[in-house]
Amino acid sequence: MAEADTLDVAIAGDRIDGKDLQDSIDGLLAIEAGMNDLKAKAGSMGELDDIGAAQQKLRSMAIGLVNQQIDLIAGHAKITADHINAATEAAQGKIAKIAEVRKSLETVGMLLDFFATVLTGNGQKIVEAAFALKDQLDAV
Repeated sequence: MAEADTLDVAIAGDRIDGKDLQDSIDGLLAIEAGMNDLKAKAGSMGELDDIGAAQQKLRSMAIGLVNQQIDLIAGHAKITADHINAATEAAQGKIAKIAEVRKSLETVGMLLDFFATVLTGNGQKIVEAAFALKDQLDAV
């Protein structure tokens, strides 16, 4: 989302339904599966453990989104499933190209942080998390 974009303000009853996040669910699972390639690059058992933990968190987040209903906080930015799906798509493209294990894990962590913020329904915080994720993606 470009900085010049303006978002509507959420009103009571606005929400994001899990069924509308199917692209993000698929993206999270694709990132998880793609991390298998990182295992060959792991330099230690600790890195292997970290990769496995990240994969589990990605699977859990994807599964958790399936039936999720995220109620947006009225008076904050009105975030849509399209916004979330676009962020996931951007992250998926960048993460797939990261060759270094630690950088990949760090970026996956930022994506998971973004989704943890999405689940709060706080539009302002979601926008902040989206820009933090974008900054991370631009740096890789």
